[in-house]
This record gives sequence, C-alpha cells and structure tokens, in this order.
Amino acid sequence: MLIKRKTQSSDTDDSSIVRTMKTLTLHFPDMCCPVEFGPVEHALAALSSDIRAVPDYSVRRVKINVPDRSPLEKNAILAAVSKTGQSFDVAASSGWSDDPSFDRVRITVPEMDCPVEAGEIERELKKAGITDYQIDIMNRRILTSPAAASGVMAAVRSAGYEGSIDATDTAADNRVRIAVPEMDCPVEAGEIERELKKAGIADYEIDIMNRRILTSGDAVHGVMAAVKAAGYEGTLEAEASASTAKGQTLLSVPEMDCPVEAGEIEREFNAAGIKGYEINVMNRTIAVPAAAAAAAQAAISAAGYESTIMKAREQETVFEDRTPWKRYILALIIALGCEFFEVAADNGYITLDEFLVKGITLALAVLAIFMVGLTTFKKGIQSVMKGTLNMNTLMAVAVTGGVLIGAWPEAAMVLVLFEISEAIEQLSMTRARRSIRDLMSVAPEKALVAQGSGKYVEMKVESVGPGAQVRIAPGDRVPLDGKIVEGTTTLDQSMVTGESMPAEKGPGATVWAGTVNLTSTIEVTVTAAASQSLTARIIEAVENAQSSKSPVQRFVDKFAAVYTPIVFVVALCVAIVPPLFLGDWLGWLYKALCLLVIACPCALVISTPVTIVSALATATRCGLLIKGGLFLEEARKLTNIGLDKTGTLTKGEPEVAGITLLGGADRKQVLSLAASLGAMNKHPLSAAIVREAKKEHAEIQPVADFTALPGEGVTGRIGTGRASLLNLAALDKRGLSSDEVADAFNRASENGMSSVALADTFGVLAVFVMADEIKADTRSGLAQLKAEGITPWLLTGDNERAAHALAGKLGLENVNADLLPEAKLARIRELQGQGLTAMVGDGINDAPALAQADIGIAMGVRGTDSAIEAADIAVMDDRISSVATLVRLSRMTHSVLVQNIAFALGIKIIFTILAISGFATMWMAVFADTGTCLIVVANGMRLMRVKPKLDRMAAEVDRAAGTAPQTHVQTAAA
Repeated sequence: MLIKRKTQSSDTDDSSIVRTMKTLTLHFPDMCCPVEFGPVEHALAALSSDIRAVPDYSVRRVKINVPDRSPLEKNAILAAVSKTGQSFDVAASSGWSDDPSFDRVRITVPEMDCPVEAGEIERELKKAGITDYQIDIMNRRILTSPAAASGVMAAVRSAGYEGSIDATDTAADNRVRIAVPEMDCPVEAGEIERELKKAGIADYEIDIMNRRILTSGDAVHGVMAAVKAAGYEGTLEAEASASTAKGQTLLSVPEMDCPVEAGEIEREFNAAGIKGYEINVMNRTIAVPAAAAAAAQAAISAAGYESTIMKAREQETVFEDRTPWKRYILALIIALGCEFFEVAADNGYITLDEFLVKGITLALAVLAIFMVGLTTFKKGIQSVMKGTLNMNTLMAVAVTGGVLIGAWPEAAMVLVLFEISEAIEQLSMTRARRSIRDLMSVAPEKALVAQGSGKYVEMKVESVGPGAQVRIAPGDRVPLDGKIVEGTTTLDQSMVTGESMPAEKGPGATVWAGTVNLTSTIEVTVTAAASQSLTARIIEAVENAQSSKSPVQRFVDKFAAVYTPIVFVVALCVAIVPPLFLGDWLGWLYKALCLLVIACPCALVISTPVTIVSALATATRCGLLIKGGLFLEEARKLTNIGLDKTGTLTKGEPEVAGITLLGGADRKQVLSLAASLGAMNKHPLSAAIVREAKKEHAEIQPVADFTALPGEGVTGRIGTGRASLLNLAALDKRGLSSDEVADAFNRASENGMSSVALADTFGVLAVFVMADEIKADTRSGLAQLKAEGITPWLLTGDNERAAHALAGKLGLENVNADLLPEAKLARIRELQGQGLTAMVGDGINDAPALAQADIGIAMGVRGTDSAIEAADIAVMDDRISSVATLVRLSRMTHSVLVQNIAFALGIKIIFTILAISGFATMWMAVFADTGTCLIVVANGMRLMRVKPKLDRMAAEVDRAAGTAPQTHVQTAAA
C-alpha cells in the first residue's frame, strides 16, 4: 500500500535541515590540465584552509567543498578565483544562502537558432505558467532551475522542438534512487523502460542488480508514475546521512504493519502540517522531505510509534526477502494433494462419485492458484492491455489453458512451482548482491573522535566531518579518509588497491576508509565526509557501472524482446495448425501450453547482468575500478596500448638530481625563483623543485601574471622581473639556448633523465636535472601485456634521447617522443586504425589521449579524484601488470557470458523439441526453467572467486619471462 502526497514542500523550520558541506562547482572553459588548476588551487588555499577543491578535467570543472560550520562566504571564493584571471562560470551550488540564482540547468535546443523559434517556445512556457527561464539564442539553449527543468522540457516538445539537458550540468550528487523490489531481471526493466519512454523521460539509469532506478530530483515523480504504470511499486531511497533540501529521508517504523497504524501517523502528519511524504506499509517505511525529518519523527512519536532514520545499507535490506514462504509451502502441499487425489481416484484407490472427484480436484487446484497466482494474473492482464507479452502473460495463459482442458492439478502445480522458482531466483540474486556489496563495504560504522583535553568519543562516521581528528588503534579499520598527523604504521590497503603487500605510512601520508591499521596507533585528520570517501566513491562507481550495458547485454535484451512473442506465435500455431490435419486437439493444445512455459526468457536475460557485476566486483578486488560493462567486455580485444611515462612506467615522484648554475647565478636564489613558479602548478617536475627548495630553506615568493605555456613550460612575474621554467625547445624558440645549456640537457637525456631550465629576461640562470624511479612492477607488467598479445607503445613528451634510454632499459621497441598533447592524441588515432587501442596515463595530463582511446585507463591513487571522474578504468594499485589482469578478466567474463547464453538457449531448444514431440510435461518445463536460472546465476557468480587464478596466471608469466618485480632508479618524464 502506498499513500502519496504530491506537494514537495514542508512548513517546518529550516533548522531541521542537516548539512555537512557547502559545495560550489565552477566551470572553466579553458581548464584542461593541472597547469590551469594550479593558480586556482593556490588562490583558494590562501583564502582558507577549510576549502577542499577537486578538479575534473574531463568536463573542465572544479568542485569546491567547504564545511557547513565555516563562516566563509561564496562571494569571497568567487572573488578569489576571479583574481587568477581565468574565465569561469558557476555551474552548481548547494548549501549557500543564495543558491537558487546559481543552481541552473542548461537545456540545449539545436533547432532554436533565431527569435522566431525562441518566440514559439516562450509562448509554450508562458502557457505552462513557467517564469524561471532564460533563453540564450546565440548558444541555442535555455537556462532554468532544476525544479522547473522537466516543465521546460515539456514546453519545448509542445512547441515542436527537441531539447536535451546538458550532461555536464547534471550533478551526480543530486541523483535520486528509486527502489523497485520486483524489478529483478531485464524483463521487468524493459517494461518500465517502455513506460519511461512513453512519458518522454530521458534522465534515468536502470540498475537491475540493485533493483533501483537513478534519476534527477525534478524527474522523480515522472519516473515513479512510469514505474506504477508498468505495474510495479517504487519507493524512494535515502542516502546515508544525506539530508538535503531537495532530497528525501527514509524513516523506518517497525510497528506500522497495516493501514490502521499508517492512518494514525498520517493524521499526526496532517496536524503538524507535514507535506510531501510517502507511506509504504509493505516496507514499514515513510519517505519525507529531508527538511521535515525531525518534525516527522516527532509526529510519529506523537502517534505512539518509534522511528529511526535509515542508512543506505539498511535500506538495501528493506526488500531483500519478503517472500511469503509459509503461504507458498501450503499452496505446494495443496497442489500436491490435488495431484495425488486425482491419481488415486483414476487408479481406483478412491471410490467417490466422478462428479465429486472432479469437484474436489477443481476446488483444490483453484485454491492453490488463488493462494499464489493472483499477482501473476494481474501482471499478465496489464501486459496484454499495454500490447506487450512477458513471462506473467505466458504463465497466465498456460495455467488458464490447463484449467480449460481439465488438467487442473497440473495447472495448479505449474503456477505454484513458477512462483516458488521466481522466489528462489530473487533470493539467489539478493545473495549475489549482498556478496558483491560485502566485498567492498568494509569501512567501520563508528570512529574514535578527539574532543579536546585529550578526550575521545565514539561517534558514527556519518556525524564526523572534515577537519576532525580520529584515533585508529592497531587491528582497527580506518573509518574515514584522512592524513596522518601523528604516528607511523603499516596499513593493509588491499581493499582499495588490490595490493597484498602492506604499505608503510607516516605523518602527512594519506589513508583511506576501510584499510586496516596493522602495527601502531595513529592520529588522523579527516579530509572527507563518509559519503565522499574513496571507498564510497568506488562502491558508487561500481554500482553505476551496472547501468552501462555491454554489447552482449544489449544483444540479449534485444533477443529476449522478440523471442517471447515469437514463441507465443509458435505455440499458437502448434495449438491450431496440426490438429486441423491430425486431430487430437487436446493433445496439441497441451504441447502448446508446454511451449508457453518454456518460452519464459528469465534464464537468458538474467545470465548477463549477474556475470558482469560479479566481474566488476572481482576487478575491484584486483585494484581495478571499471566504469561500465562495455569497457570490461571490450578489453579482451585490445591490440595496442599507449603508455605515458611519468606516473605510469615511473613512480611520478622525480627528485632534483643536480643543478647546473650558469652565469655565476646563486644556487639559493635560483631555487627560490624556480620553486616560486613551481608552487603555482601541479607538474611532477615542479613539485620536485619545490621539495628541493624547502630542503635548502629557499624562500617561495609571490608570483604575479602566472601563465602556462602549453608544451613549453610556465612563466610569471616575481618582484620586478619575469622568470620562466622552460624546456629546450622553448629556449631555442626564444633564442635563449647556448652550447652550455644544450650540453646540460643532452647529458641528462643520455642518462634517461629530464631537464628544465630557469630563465629570466636576459638568459638562462640554471638547468635542473631530474631523476625518477622506475616502478618495481614495470618490467613485469610490460612482459604480461606482450604475453596477452598486446603491443605496448611509449608515448611521451620527453625528448628522444631520454625516451629511448628508458625504452632500452625496459625492452620497449615502440617509442614516440617529443609529443605534445595534440600529437599524442593523433598517435592514438593512428593506432586505433590498427585495432582496439587503450591509453594509460595519470588521468590528468593525458586527458585528450585518454578520451580519444577506445579505453582510457588512469594510473595511480595520487590522481584518484580525477581518475574516478574522468577515466573509463582506474588502476588503483598503480601497477602496469593490473592492465594485463584486466585483459585476462575480460576474456574470462566473455567466456562465462557465452557459456550462460549457450546453456540457456540450449535448454530452451531441447525442451521446445521435447514439447512438440510430446515427451515434455508442464512440470518438466517449469523445473527446467528454474534450474537453468539457478545454474547461470551460480556460473556468473563464479567470477567472484577467480582472483587467485588471475594471480597464478601473472606469476606464471613472470617466471617464464624472468620479470619478477624489482626496483630500479632511472629516468624521468615530462
């Protein structure tokens, strides 16, 4: 039972709103790498230590998080960013007092290219009573608020035009989750999707494994209506600790198990003026606007009931197993009794009047059917009325046909077995979901938080915000992401990185929620709320990946869509055509009914999602974060792979190996100038110079007019003069190079090192030589890629000598050096002409090439924020060998997919032949379908146990190639 109120507002005071962070998302049209982000980051850091800025170069945005407790105003942030001289606009904002003016949605209307079309659209907007909009003819778009977006879209369609919401304006943080407990396979998902398309709703993602639909806040009511039109019930989920003005909070009321209690609570809600709530008696939950959560709990208490705010992981169990097993078992006993009664009567063991025997048999059959099958008949009728056929339709027709031809016991038994098999399938999928979630959900629920005066209090992690200090004892799991401020320890990070070897961590090092503290007590300053931790983002990314269908999934869905109607027509032909020539109408009708039972497509369509999700979970355990089934399945076909140098083949942590001073320059002054420029950007070489300057206590000075020079370096004004960090090509271009400068660069290149020169207006002051360390895993990873038939290519911006020096050490035959980002992108295009190509980089400097490649792979936890946001796949353990593991897992996954599809189709074909030949019964058909479903689910879940096999395969390649991981010091990259 679902009681709804349409108004999404609350009369309660705003003090009941619970916020942990204020967020501001800025769009920078020209920001494509850390060079542009550096000045922004510097300006924000100077403004307040409360600010946490996260760049996403794939959409050229920076998300700024500020604790709610901070007095910092949004205008101060905007002013600080404006001083950097970069062009930007506000894309989204929440938690600030003046949010409505900034939180805009952009709707693109390609055909609106002159005032005539704009006028037609505006007339429709006025008809609909919409006033919150701005029409931008030059850019062919309409700006509006999220609340009015769906109405604007409808008005655009009414005017005869097509509109689409700009994908870059859709904030993932504002996604609403709608739980649909009965949507446990693609058949039901397809029915709901048809209703969504009929309603013109485009903003949704269907997640079958977790039985939910993700959508935007303004589309939620349309999606809920579409779900209901498809014959299913949907309820809103609430995020853990997520109470936002636009969101919903889910309350659990255990004693509310019938409409009487719901009515009492509803009366209290009405008395308190609470609106916009949804009461779900079946799940004993109430969804209320987050702003009204406190008032709703008070009203529930006034009605005499207890309530609790549900966390996300608790919500998942709401519909896990509510199967009425007692009723099903009783129905099974009655159906069996009906069957035995008829057999006994037919064989003379029961000597009752024939009419009485038939009456008792029919009564028992009808009772069993009514006990379990009303939902099936209801859904079957709804499907027919909508002009579609699904498994409920087939089963309803089969059972009805069985009753009409007098096969009453068998009709009852088939329906009871069908319902029980459906329940078993749901239970299997629920356990699959739980197993997958358990692999990743390991962060503790409570943290030991410092309260001052040396006291520590245990608090729920949802209540702990950035800036808090927590203590973690040996053996405990880290509760929240943070940085160590006191203590040195060893951490097991396998849950995040897949790396089995523990990592040494000391002050300043980053720790992640869910990792295990092994040796010593540490004090950690929290850097992210629980809902924004790396673990939470990994889980969210894996769950969202399920919405991205692989080619095999798309094929199966399309096949299932035509398979059921075809079998229905075939069954109809079997029931009508043969009897016209051969007679025996009842016999052929029975065969047709067997065909209808066989036609259920569940085993086929369920075979792919459980396989893909199991593989995604295993990939996470291997340190691979894959953002969709498409990339998982396509990886098996890779033929070429482009490899960046810094952070991919090397550790990406270069150190200053030497400084060549020119023209009598002072070492400390040179370090001061270079470090001042280096502090303004994120390039690894700049970071190395800054570290060296700090070691020697050189002053880092303010820089004005800082400018990035793509492919050349950086420049800025320090004091009264201009200084620049430039590569050799930039020096030659400006006439600043000399034999002495060129010799310094060449010596470094011959030793596989990188160089950068510090120059002022008059000439070169010094040449910095950098050394980086090759990763211990690099040789092993390259050997494993080659063993899988993949050709590795070194694509680097470093010079030819340095690149070939590194390649010679690693046994790399294919090298392309001196590549600017555009040239690297062009080289990827060329490789794509030879076959499927991946690009591996740090997810930041290689953004164009990563985007161009068939599969973009971001390396390293140090780039986690941007990697998770921008790449198709993120390698969380920073190992090249993990890319080879990805390919092996992809091939295993494809093999299991083929096995499942072949097995499901094979059983269907065999039983179709048996049914037409007269050797199959309706009982056998139901058992075959149920058994097939369980087997394909079990086979798909087998992928959750293949990590040891993947490790063995990697070890075998290492032994054969003699490439056990070692550590070498060499090379540096640009």
